[in-house]
Amino acid sequence: MKSIVGILLIVAFVLAMPFIGNKSIDVKEPHKLDIDGNFIMYDWHYKTFKDEPRTGEGPDWDYNLKPVQVSERVWCFFGAMEMPTKENAGDMSNSCYIKGDTEWISWDTGPSYVFAEQAYAKMKEIADMPVKTVIISHEHDDHWLGNNYYKEVHGAKIIGPESVNENYFGPRNVEGKEYPGMQTRMIKALYQNATRKTVLALTDEAFDDTIELEISGVKLEYVKVGYVHSEEDWYLYLPDDKVVLAADTVMNGRVTSNRDGLVVGQINALNSIKSRDWDYLVPGHGFITDKTAADETVLYFDLLKERIIEKMEDGVIADFITKEVTLNEFRNKDLYYILSPQNVFRSYEELEMFDEDDLIDYEALKEEAAAEAAAKAEEEAKVAEEAAAKAAEEAASVQAVLEADTVVNSVTVPVVPAVPAVNALETSH
Repeated sequence: MKSIVGILLIVAFVLAMPFIGNKSIDVKEPHKLDIDGNFIMYDWHYKTFKDEPRTGEGPDWDYNLKPVQVSERVWCFFGAMEMPTKENAGDMSNSCYIKGDTEWISWDTGPSYVFAEQAYAKMKEIADMPVKTVIISHEHDDHWLGNNYYKEVHGAKIIGPESVNENYFGPRNVEGKEYPGMQTRMIKALYQNATRKTVLALTDEAFDDTIELEISGVKLEYVKVGYVHSEEDWYLYLPDDKVVLAADTVMNGRVTSNRDGLVVGQINALNSIKSRDWDYLVPGHGFITDKTAADETVLYFDLLKERIIEKMEDGVIADFITKEVTLNEFRNKDLYYILSPQNVFRSYEELEMFDEDDLIDYEALKEEAAAEAAAKAEEEAKVAEEAAAKAAEEAASVQAVLEADTVVNSVTVPVVPAVPAVNALETSH
C-alpha cells in the first residue's frame, strides 16, 4: 500500500512540474514581472485606463457609511478592526473630512472609488460643498485608492507622500534594476463591484518637510514624521480645532502592523504628537478619539522596544524571540495573533542596530525652540528699546535746537529814541 502511495506521489509531482513556479508559462512581457518574479495580473494606472469603461455588472458595493462628528468641523468614517477582505470591501481604516468655508478637505480617501463616492454623498448632506483638496497620510492602499474619484469628479488637488508615486507608479529601482510599480492589495482582496471604478491617481504635490497650510479658512499643519508605519508617514494637526488626524502612526483597539515600519520611528512620531496641544485624535484604525487615543500605541511600542532589547542582552537569538516576547497585555486586542508575532520578529532585526541617539525628544526640542523664541523676543525688545531711547534723544536734541531758535527770534530790540529836529539858525546879514 505504501509503495502505491509513493508511486502516486511521484507521478503527481512529475505532472505538476511544469506548473511549479509558473515555469510552463511563456513570458512575453517580462516587464510585467514584479521584483519577486510574480506576474502582475492587473494594471490600474490612471493614464492608461482612465478612458476605458470601468462599470462592470450589477450595483456598486454598498459600504453603508455613517459619518461621525469628532469636533466642530471634523467628521470621520471609522472602518472595521480587520484586515482587508471581500466581506468588508477594504473598509478597515479611518478617513476624515474637514469643513472649510467653501470646500471639504479630505484626509485619506479610503480603499476605492466607490467608497470615496459614497463617503462624499454623506458629507454633501451635511454641507453641499466640493472636495478641492485631498491630503494623504502614507502609501498603504487602504488610505488613498479613492483619490481618482476626487480627481475625476471634483478636480481636486492631491497632496501626499512622494512614495505613493514612486512605489505604485514606478519604475522602482531596486539594486540597479527597474521594476514596475507595486500592485495594491485591494485589487486582490475586494469584489469587482467595489473596485470597478478605481484606478491609481498620482499625487499632485509632495513636500520635503513639515508645512503650515491654510485651506478654505482652515489652518493646518502637515507634519512629516518620516519612516514610521511606512517609509514616509505624515499626520495632520489642526491647531485652532486642537485635533490631530494621526493616520497609522496611532491605532487603538487592535494591534498595529509594523511590517513596513520602524519601532524607533513609531516612538518618535508619538513623541511628536504628544508635543502638540490637542483634545481629539483620530487614529488610522480604531474608535477611541479622546485624550487617551494614543495610549495603547505608546505602551505597545515602549514595551516592544524594552523587552526585545532586554532579551537581546540575555542572549536570546531571533529564532526564539517571538516565544520570549509575547506582549500579553495586548492579547485581547484585535489582530493580536496575526500581527504581534511578526512585529516582534521584525523589530528584533531593527533593534540589533539600536542607538539611543535615534530617539527624538520633541518636548526638549519644543522647550529649546521656546527658549530661542524668548531670547529672540528679548533681543528684539532690547533693540527696540535702544532704538526708542535713541529716537527720544534725537527728538529732544531737535526740540532744544528749535527752542533756541525761537528764543533768538523772539528777542526785543530796544527802540532808540528819535533825535528831535534842530531848526537851522538864521544867518544875519
